Amino acid sequence: MGKIASDHADPRRWGILMGFTLISMSSQIVWLNFAGIVSPQTQDIFHVGLGQISLISAVWPLVFIPLSMPAGLLVDRWGFRKTVILGGGIIMVFSWLRIISGTDFTSLFVFESLAAIGQPFIFNSISKLSGDWFPPGEQTVANGIGTMGQIVGMMIALVIVPVMVPNAIYGELRNNFLVVSAIATVSFVVFLAFARDRPAASVETQTHAEGILSQMKTLISLRNIVILMVLFFIGVGIFSGFVQWIEAILFSRGIPSLYGGLTGAAMLISGIIGMVVVSVLADRYKRLKLILVINTLIAGVFLLLFSFRVDLTYYIAVSVVIGFFLLSLAPVGLQLSLETAGEERAGTAAGMVWLTSQVGALFFILLLPALEGAQAASNFMPGNLWFLAVISMAVLALAGFGLCFAIGEKKYAESFGETIEPESEEGED
Repeated sequence: MGKIASDHADPRRWGILMGFTLISMSSQIVWLNFAGIVSPQTQDIFHVGLGQISLISAVWPLVFIPLSMPAGLLVDRWGFRKTVILGGGIIMVFSWLRIISGTDFTSLFVFESLAAIGQPFIFNSISKLSGDWFPPGEQTVANGIGTMGQIVGMMIALVIVPVMVPNAIYGELRNNFLVVSAIATVSFVVFLAFARDRPAASVETQTHAEGILSQMKTLISLRNIVILMVLFFIGVGIFSGFVQWIEAILFSRGIPSLYGGLTGAAMLISGIIGMVVVSVLADRYKRLKLILVINTLIAGVFLLLFSFRVDLTYYIAVSVVIGFFLLSLAPVGLQLSLETAGEERAGTAAGMVWLTSQVGALFFILLLPALEGAQAASNFMPGNLWFLAVISMAVLALAGFGLCFAIGEKKYAESFGETIEPESEEGED
């Protein structure tokens, strides 16, 4: 299982990571193509209601859930290169086919749904790429940069698309499709040009490709993997719900939608910085558990602070802190899953944690407005209608903080094999 240290010094690893980051970024742009132009642009162009439009974005996590585990298993069987090519190719092809749908919403929804199939094959590959090409002192940074592409793609979609489609005119939307599809194509070509599988890694992957159900059973028996699944459910769920509803939350507190959007953008920018800074610190000091404990505590406390009705400057400052500490949890968690599962099972482990993350995203996106409606119906704190929704996020984040103390820091990659027993976790703290 061991890897030759000199292999990790190959300078090609940064080009490979750049190609992956681009393809990860473009997948998010395609996904959130309509998020910033729901009303009136998309409604008027396709003559549909908000419920139908919301399905375009919701179908991506819905498709992700059943495909996450098969995609993760495929990463471990094929290696990250072929799997990312499959996922990126699917997104590229169907992003172009959206153009032929014209103003027919049903055709557009079908092509968007088919494009969504590609996303889990991309997301579940970053840990495998990190383990194959980067030494232990750079793996968390590699996970952070690869995951950062997702956030950059979200920002591009939310900021650039409304500029390109300011009116309810199909010609503007078609031109936007052309640009977005071109970005997906360029990203795909760049990845093809740079991506390589390490020969030694391919051999090791084939050696452990048998007994795949046994591998999943063994992974789910490991405490760290189960905890990470719960943490990703909470963390990604909170992030998705917060991004989806932050404008509505602030609008209910008298802050115009424009400034609500800027507050969300500030949180995303801070999160990108946090991914890089915290990943570097994690690789330098090797204290993954401590970082998870600190980050979940700070995120939970500042979510509590966000529940109060104050002013715009206050919300921007609080959101910046939430973004920095919440989003930087992802690369640290992925690195812990890599060290726990071992490099040969990195894709399967990533598939398990990303699976629960998408369930969490759907859960929080649906939960928060339901809590807002329940609070309004009960006439509780009518001046702060999203109070219960924000408090629920804070409480669950603090529950995640408590759960972090149960994480073990032993590196399983050195001893993980077909004969491993769940009891091997005992005494690791």
